[in-house]
Amino acid sequence: MSFENLKGQDSAVSHLKASLRNGRVSHAYIFSGPDGVGKRLAAVNFAKALNCSGSLSGPPCDPSAGSGPHPELTEGCDECASCKKIDSSKHPDVFILKPKEEGASIKMDDVRAIIKDVYLKPLEARKKVYIIEGAEYMKHEAANALLKTLEEPPADSVIILLTENTKSLFHTIVSRCQVVKFFPLKLKEVEEILTRDYSLSQTDAHTLSHLSGGRLGEALKFKEKDIFTKRSLLINKIVSGSRADFDFDDLPKEDVRLYLDMILSWYSDILNMKAGARDYMLVNIDKKDIISNEAARLGSDYIEDMINSVISAITHIDRNANQKLAMSVLGMKIKEVSACTK
Repeated sequence: MSFENLKGQDSAVSHLKASLRNGRVSHAYIFSGPDGVGKRLAAVNFAKALNCSGSLSGPPCDPSAGSGPHPELTEGCDECASCKKIDSSKHPDVFILKPKEEGASIKMDDVRAIIKDVYLKPLEARKKVYIIEGAEYMKHEAANALLKTLEEPPADSVIILLTENTKSLFHTIVSRCQVVKFFPLKLKEVEEILTRDYSLSQTDAHTLSHLSGGRLGEALKFKEKDIFTKRSLLINKIVSGSRADFDFDDLPKEDVRLYLDMILSWYSDILNMKAGARDYMLVNIDKKDIISNEAARLGSDYIEDMINSVISAITHIDRNANQKLAMSVLGMKIKEVSACTK
């Protein structure tokens, strides 16, 4: 995988390649943007470009190759030993740290291990690279400890923090890093990539592009999770007002959040249909006939009430409130609305 696989992030890629070309690689970067837009892929490719030996006469640790980045290398070759080790997460000088589980914090011990290692000489690489995913989840003490390292950075190491929003990090940390911003793609761009490169139908690509909010990585994850089957089962439950419980108890927060996004898109489609929206404006375009029936059956007040209830559940989940309680309340609301309109 190379920078070419990073779709729709031309500005970020140009910035990183320019720093490689000019030999002005910073000691620390913040890659900021929503999940699923390619921050991790960019960080890994940057590590490969910094250490690639594909077009050099010797391996990265060869003294004749020098200790800094090579201006002629702005892309990893994917073929040399260094690139292959980084791709397989087996390079001794490239580290990826992330929370143990979704929503968990990055603990002091994890950051302390990086701080201890960062001042050691590389075993093989020209530049040691430390990629910290979910940097916003660092505990206060861990962030403070990392700050001291950023104030006195070693010359042969690069630290890359991945975060959804720089506002979630200490201002003092942000001020000591180069910020590289990543953005969602336009929905049409995601749709075109999914149909062209991943052989999805136009309808499926349309739905995934909308559910992912322009985040190609998320759209591809949804594709692998058999999202269409799950969505159909969920919609059938909503429409039928089934008394079967909406069982989200054992699901990770990420999956619950996805179900909530699907429910929100469903009621938004119904409201849009009621307002006379064109077909292409619907997320669940393949369910147009059912949406039309629901738009005729449900009153605008009911639909808006449901949309507000879903948004409230999303807010509670994002704030780490009791997941079971939030989803139980929403499930009861869905059944209540269905019963009142039949």
